[in-house]
Amino acid sequence: MKNILIYSLILAVVASSCNVLDQVSPSQVNTSSVFNNAAGAESAVIGMYSSMQSNYYYGGYFPLLSDVYSDVSRAGGFNVTALDEIATYQVSTGNILVQNMYVAMYYTIAAANGIIANVPGIKDPTFTQAQKDSLVGQAYAVRAMAHFDLLRMFGQHWDQSSIYGVPVVTTVQNYNSLTPRSTVAQTYQAIINDLQQANSLLPHSKPYLNEYINPDAVQALLARVYLYKKDYANAIAAANQVISDGSFNLLGPGNFTQIYSTKLSNESVFELVFNVQNQSAYNSYTYSRTQALVTEVLFLADTTMNIYYTNHPADLRAQLVDFSAATESNFLPFGRTQKYRGEINKDNSAYVVRMAEVYLIRAEAKALSGDAAGGLADLNAVRTNRGLPAFTNADITTTYGGDFLAAVLDERFSELNFEGHRMFDLARTQRRSKILNGSGADDYTDIFPIPNRELVAINNPSVMFQNPGY
Repeated sequence: MKNILIYSLILAVVASSCNVLDQVSPSQVNTSSVFNNAAGAESAVIGMYSSMQSNYYYGGYFPLLSDVYSDVSRAGGFNVTALDEIATYQVSTGNILVQNMYVAMYYTIAAANGIIANVPGIKDPTFTQAQKDSLVGQAYAVRAMAHFDLLRMFGQHWDQSSIYGVPVVTTVQNYNSLTPRSTVAQTYQAIINDLQQANSLLPHSKPYLNEYINPDAVQALLARVYLYKKDYANAIAAANQVISDGSFNLLGPGNFTQIYSTKLSNESVFELVFNVQNQSAYNSYTYSRTQALVTEVLFLADTTMNIYYTNHPADLRAQLVDFSAATESNFLPFGRTQKYRGEINKDNSAYVVRMAEVYLIRAEAKALSGDAAGGLADLNAVRTNRGLPAFTNADITTTYGGDFLAAVLDERFSELNFEGHRMFDLARTQRRSKILNGSGADDYTDIFPIPNRELVAINNPSVMFQNPGY
């Protein structure tokens, strides 16, 4: 990454909105004035979380574009060319939304690298080693998460032998720094190393605060990474730690919608919180207002969701998507997610990792490693908490032809829609072109292209090269 610097992000702590970050020149910040005491280090960590809140990262676009690139969502708006390219699986290498996401994720990595490099050396008698370790541990976890998000979106994450990983940036860079593209295997190893390092540094004293990176969040992220890597034994072990810890739990059929109507529910393992002064884009992009027109809403619920819930009438998650306007010309034939209501404050959270996902990770990993009974038990833990009857082995055989993975993917479709998982679920299981059959979603479109601006800026094919097909 040639042009990604850290110190423009450190000033996020003084910004009332993430958009302010774009107005700060990296050369305007003096490193020594930031990392010279405990308060400066804490401000840098706030800046790191603020960088994650960018509208192009967990402030809106990253999860929502992931889903519009699948069968969860369709593009609304009015002649938004960059969005329409993504929704029709015809992404160009100059797509501005893809480019801005790529940069936003590396900005977060840069912020984390500054903390990792500078916090341990701060000389402040009030700044204990435990406090330093906590801040640096959070930075390692955030760096791992951002690299994994980049790998899922821009790398062939399903193929351990692939050369198409992403640049793994682990140092503070200057204007002429160049980091070669890593292989997929190298990228995975760097991500896992960072998460393990985070786990060793973070304090394991309870209660855990789920608005920050905490030990359970690290284990949940490890479970996610290991699942994608097809390391099922380690995925199970990491998920076991989160579930057995008991700090976070599934909400039941009578109150699970509180995940979205309140903040920091007991089901969120790590939730990125926004407020009235620092709003996310989720409501604006997915709901807007009660009488909104389709031109106002960028991300609509696809008819596939309507069909799914029509065929699963007992699924209480159907109340989180609204197709009642589908007979009206303004939304025909699409609907809207209800997960990001709150159109007055527009301070909707980003649900980075939840307990339902942890159970579904363990269900999939158990079943694919030969423990069908254990996998079914975890799958049913989610189903019954969403008002559905428990599956039996016969249900899997009859409905899914014995394909347990198909049953898990259905459950993830219903549970995690509009939270940024479906594109990656279909790609990692190599089912995307089949499920999106006839839509033009060729296999090479399972991932986005590397933005052409990066290729031009680096101008060195041995360092950075394009994904196949683009």
